Amino acid sequence: MTIIRYGLALLLSGVLLLSLIGFLGDWPADMVTPFRLQFLLIGMAGLCLALPSRHMWLTGLAALVIMGNAIPMATRLFERPVLARQANGRGVSLVFSNVLCDNRQFDRVTRLARAQDADIFAAAETTGDWVDHLDSLSDLYPYRFAPKNLGPFGIALYAKQPFSAEVMPTGSRGMQLLRADFGDRIVYVVHTMPPANPVLSADNRVYLETVAARVASETKPVIVVGDFNATLWSHNMQPMIQAGLQWPAGSGVRYSWPTQRPWFAIQIDQVLTRGAKAGTYRTLGDVGSDHYPVRADLVF
Repeated sequence: MTIIRYGLALLLSGVLLLSLIGFLGDWPADMVTPFRLQFLLIGMAGLCLALPSRHMWLTGLAALVIMGNAIPMATRLFERPVLARQANGRGVSLVFSNVLCDNRQFDRVTRLARAQDADIFAAAETTGDWVDHLDSLSDLYPYRFAPKNLGPFGIALYAKQPFSAEVMPTGSRGMQLLRADFGDRIVYVVHTMPPANPVLSADNRVYLETVAARVASETKPVIVVGDFNATLWSHNMQPMIQAGLQWPAGSGVRYSWPTQRPWFAIQIDQVLTRGAKAGTYRTLGDVGSDHYPVRADLVF
């Protein structure tokens, strides 16, 4: 029992250290904060194991882990605007998929797009091969903007209504940001770098700050969709909160990545809005990528 007790203490101490790192801001915090829910669950499990042992120091350690994650999570949950599930107005449905540039299961993505039959289909990591295969959706989506020359970080948009679009290199790495004007609304499709090191973390922050600033300058309702490589708990999401962007009901703690490692489950594929009345969010089935596609049904 002594070995188990000290093993639990070592685990809780490590998780507490990671939880505290999450308060530092920037990197490495933004590699840690996405996993606050996992840290919270470990703390709760640790508390359940510690209480019967009657070792107050072990119970206190578990409580510190719980508080160190529950408090920032609750703060972010309460400070973000969340859409109602239903309202009267014009509906807009949207599906986004980070298809994974090396994924060769093209048919799974096109079948999903047809089955979902959303008004808008957006994709990231669209190489030239992916664009060629997604062109088979032209009967469903007669309007599209899908450049073939953007490499493994390509970005594409398909729609049932006409729109005008442009891509803008954003951040120090020149990751693409797609802006589409549908006349009555603006859609941004984003794909940021993951915060894997200090340079990439800074690039992720600059990219999302740029998106927030662009949204603030728009005069029409806005949808922002894509692979943010950031979760609701991430420091780099703060500009989205400050810009007043809304989260559809059901989003924030969904599992969109990584498909093969559910113990790391986090939601980094986001749909945010400004000017919507209602909206819901859900993840969809496996298409061979490391991301699950996501769907949002919005009302304006």
